[in-house]
Amino acid sequence: MDSPLISPAKARQAAIQTKDWAYVNSWLNRKYAPKPVPKFERNEDTLRVLLTLAAANDTADDEATLQQRAREEAIQAYKTREEFERKDPHEQQKNQLLDEVEMSLDDKGQRDLEDLADSAAALGNTLNPNPGDLGQSIVELTVEEFEAQEQIAKVETLHRYLQQESARLQIELQGLKSDVAYEIPSDTQRLASEWARGTKTLAIKVAEYQDRITSLERVQPQGPTIEELVAEEENVIKMRETVKSLQGRLRAFQNFPSDASGARAKYKELESELDQLTQQRDSMVDSLVERRQDC
Repeated sequence: MDSPLISPAKARQAAIQTKDWAYVNSWLNRKYAPKPVPKFERNEDTLRVLLTLAAANDTADDEATLQQRAREEAIQAYKTREEFERKDPHEQQKNQLLDEVEMSLDDKGQRDLEDLADSAAALGNTLNPNPGDLGQSIVELTVEEFEAQEQIAKVETLHRYLQQESARLQIELQGLKSDVAYEIPSDTQRLASEWARGTKTLAIKVAEYQDRITSLERVQPQGPTIEELVAEEENVIKMRETVKSLQGRLRAFQNFPSDASGARAKYKELESELDQLTQQRDSMVDSLVERRQDC
C-alpha cells in the first residue's frame, strides 16, 4: 500500500511521464499504422530509449522533407530557366554560339573547358565562372581547408586524450569491481525489501497517530498553555519575595503590645530612649573633638 501523502515533485514527475508516453504512443501509432503497435514492457528505461528514438526519427523526417522541397524547388527553377531560354531569341543565339565554340575546340580545349566547369561547380560559381572569381574562390577555399585541417588536428588530439582517459577509467573500474570493499552484500535485496515494507508500515502508523492526535485535540478540554504557566510562576515568585519582605518588617514589631494605645505608648518610650542615645552620642563626639583640639 502506497503512502497517502503525495509530494508535488512526484506529482510533477508523473505528469511529465504521462506526457512523454502520449508522445511515444502517437509516434508508434504513426509508424505501425494501419497495424496495431506490438506489446512491450513499459518502464522508465524503455520510455527513455523510445523518446530518444522518436526525437531522432522526427528530426530525420524533417531533414528529408527539407531536402525533398529543395530538390523540387531546384528542378522547378531549372525548368523555368530552360523555358525562358527556349523562348528568348537572345538566349537561343547565345546557346548556338556556345555550341559552335564547343564543337570547334580540340581535345586540350575540351579538357580545359571541362576542368573550368568542374571547378566552377565545385566552387559554387556556375552563374558567372570568370577566372578572377574562380581564383578568389580558390584562395578562400584554401583558407577554409587550412582552418579545417587545424580543427581536425585539434579534434584528433582531443580524441586521443579521451581514448587515454577512457582506458584509464576502464582500468579503475575493473579495479573497483574486483575490490572486496565495493562488493554489494548478498542480503542487500532482502534488506531493501524489508526497509520498504517498514517504511510503508510506518507511513500508515504516522497517518493513524495523526488522526488520533486530531481526535484527542477536539475532545480534550483546553487548559493553560506553557507560556501562561511560566507567567503565573513568575507572579508567584514575586508574591513570595513580597511576603518575605513584609515578614521581615513585622518581626521588628513583635515586642509591641497588641492594642493601639499600648503600642503608641511603647513607641513613645522607644522614641524617648532614641533621643537620649542620640544626645549621649553627640556629647561623646564633642568631647572627642575637644580632646583632639587640646592635643
